[in-house]
Amino acid sequence: MTIELSLIDKYFYHNCLSVITTIITICIGFYGIKLRNIKKIRYFSFCLIGFCLIQEIFDYVNRIFLDKSYIFSIQQDLPFLQFCQISFYFSLLCIYFSIKKISIYKNYNLNQFFFDVSFLLGFSGAFQGIITPDFTIINNLLGVFCIQMQHSLIIINIIWLMTAFKYRLRFKGLLFTYLLINYIAPLALFLNKIIGVSINGDAANYFYVNKLPEVDNFFLNLVSDYPSPDYILFIQPVFICYFIVLYIPFFIYDKFKK
Repeated sequence: MTIELSLIDKYFYHNCLSVITTIITICIGFYGIKLRNIKKIRYFSFCLIGFCLIQEIFDYVNRIFLDKSYIFSIQQDLPFLQFCQISFYFSLLCIYFSIKKISIYKNYNLNQFFFDVSFLLGFSGAFQGIITPDFTIINNLLGVFCIQMQHSLIIINIIWLMTAFKYRLRFKGLLFTYLLINYIAPLALFLNKIIGVSINGDAANYFYVNKLPEVDNFFLNLVSDYPSPDYILFIQPVFICYFIVLYIPFFIYDKFKK
């Protein structure tokens, strides 16, 4: 688990895990659709939250102690400072608050906001992370497992919320998520500048506002020729189109339901 892998082996294990998690996601989706017992929904939800948090612990244990080739630093290892991590933790908060039945607002509540952000960032960022993984700082099998599982668990959490708790993407969620992204971007540029460069020469790049991931991704390739922070502006149409496409099935569903 801690032996350094070649790039070919990283892709091999990542693809194997992707097949397994796809099957698990489908099974969880069918289980959530058929499940009507509140106690079982609560129990499975807590198990899902627990597994997600354990995976996060393993990830940091691997970075700090087990991966001998990895240099832990505040420039690249602070939590909650990537869009996929926001999606990950928002999905967990949505599951937890849905169990507790905490509601903040009458119409558009906090739980719905958590779901909408998780869905949009999950199926845009996390889904792309599964298809085109970035192994730049991943060295061993445990690292491959953690990066794959963190992205896959976002999708699993979203599917569970949709099937067990009946969440659906709302149009307001598109607007709030888009505003959230553009609110975070300038703050991230400022934060990265303050944190600076690590002892091994790696500059802070939280939320990928200074440098795009080094992957062959169609959507990122559209703006990869522009320098930072210019590509933040040019990627706006990509976000808008992606979000609208993700909303179309829910729009059609709402029309048929009415």
